[in-house]
Amino acid sequence: MRVLLSSMRMTGHIRPLLPYGEALRRHGHEVVFAAPLDAAAQLREAGLPHAVFGHPGDVELGEVWASAADLSHHEKMDTFVSRIFADLNVRAALPALRETIRTWSPDLIVRESAEFGSAIAAVEAGIPFATVATSNRLSEGWVAARASASIDVIRGEVGLDQDDGASLLTSPTFTSFPASLDGDAPPGPAMSLFRVRTTRENVRPGRPVPAWAIDDGRPLVFVTFGTLAAGSAKNHGLFRAALDAVAALPVRALMSTGAEMDKSVLGVLPANVTVESWVPQGDIFPRASALVCHGGSGTLLAGLAHGLPMVIVPLTADQPDNARRVEAVGAGVTILDHDAMSLRAAIEQVIRDPTTRIAADRMAHEMAALATMDDAVRELERLGRN
Repeated sequence: MRVLLSSMRMTGHIRPLLPYGEALRRHGHEVVFAAPLDAAAQLREAGLPHAVFGHPGDVELGEVWASAADLSHHEKMDTFVSRIFADLNVRAALPALRETIRTWSPDLIVRESAEFGSAIAAVEAGIPFATVATSNRLSEGWVAARASASIDVIRGEVGLDQDDGASLLTSPTFTSFPASLDGDAPPGPAMSLFRVRTTRENVRPGRPVPAWAIDDGRPLVFVTFGTLAAGSAKNHGLFRAALDAVAALPVRALMSTGAEMDKSVLGVLPANVTVESWVPQGDIFPRASALVCHGGSGTLLAGLAHGLPMVIVPLTADQPDNARRVEAVGAGVTILDHDAMSLRAAIEQVIRDPTTRIAADRMAHEMAALATMDDAVRELERLGRN
């Protein structure tokens, strides 16, 4: 079977698809990954063939971001989904997506849920498509509903019937969110969900143990605010506040900033903190005792799969909703104020309070009981045969 994976260029949207690509190839299927040129390094590292499609460019997207600067969080997200994800990105991606489909003839298309061009191209070509969720069910339904009007305009332009988002909302959807975090069902057509466990990563054998990983009796706290936050100067104060928060605590801390930040902007580092641009998750999560993060879906699910109690500082997108859901199940604490005192108190709470760790362990067990990636491949094989 030939399977075309498709994603926007952001790391948080590419990563959820990578385990599917790896598993499909392990089962003997051919896989090509369609994405903008900016995804080339990640896909090369993953060993996946890359079919490049167009992107509207940072200048045009920057104009949209600037126009939404004074809007509320929900108004901003509405603008980004309807104007960028479901309009500009789609129009830029469609020509090359169509050509890839014409020349490579996939049997199935698997898209991450915010990449809409492949959903249109799949219907045009009469190829079944499935969706890999990047958010919980309620957020997924919200995004699809906000995208539907823009998608219907493009569907009409290419000769397809307008369907008010029905094809998006009813496509077979694979999610790693356990039911406890998935949110209420959105109104309208019900999603067909196939829940897949998030793989617990292990420390890779034979790798040298970094200094920050040497166990000296103090718990290890991992601090990360994702791959994009450091690119905005307005978030730099949060990174500094997190450093100050752990400085006086009896912990070891590892902070991952992402490649966008020059570490010199952080100033003097506390003696108990190591700062790196990036560290493989498999080196961190098995060793960590607590997680401080922004609530991005990938980081959040990886942390919960390892039973890590967490402090969540939501910044944008679905992160506030993710934070509320983790707090509701007792597995973490949400902090809205970006100051060191609030962060320090929250970190102390999740480390010392056994009920938070018990709740996080409960989430890890719920996630471990979900279907395996091999099960997901068998379901994709069934969809590709239909």
